[in-house]
Amino acid sequence: MLVSKYRFKVFKNSKTQKVVADAFRETEMQYKIKIKEFLFGDDYAHVHMEVNVPNNLSTNQSVQILKSHSASKVFKEIPNFIKRYSKKHFWGGQYSNSSVGPVGENIIQNYIRRQDVSYEPFLQHEGEGHQTKLQFN
Repeated sequence: MLVSKYRFKVFKNSKTQKVVADAFRETEMQYKIKIKEFLFGDDYAHVHMEVNVPNNLSTNQSVQILKSHSASKVFKEIPNFIKRYSKKHFWGGQYSNSSVGPVGENIIQNYIRRQDVSYEPFLQHEGEGHQTKLQFN
């Protein structure tokens, strides 16, 4: 879980959601960090994700990569954010993480999926009104 600085509700804005999601996808491809689940929190101030970290990176390195790349992209794509974050610190210093084995993975995925805010482009429409979460791959 990553939290926006000062817990500002920045993810109410769909453009911010898109910029952050695109940055995470770019990071995933460049660093081979596998994002298995990803949703914005119901308070619009944090994101939940399940991530597989490659062996060549530590958890802390992976978090720093995700946070720094997405922050850079946010300030580049949405220049007005510099007014809110004058020191260009988009993410709060805290984050939450834990290791998950195969047994606990379903519990984590269900928790992430129960978040109230979904990012529409991650949903693909199938048939008549059914929606399925688009997997990061």
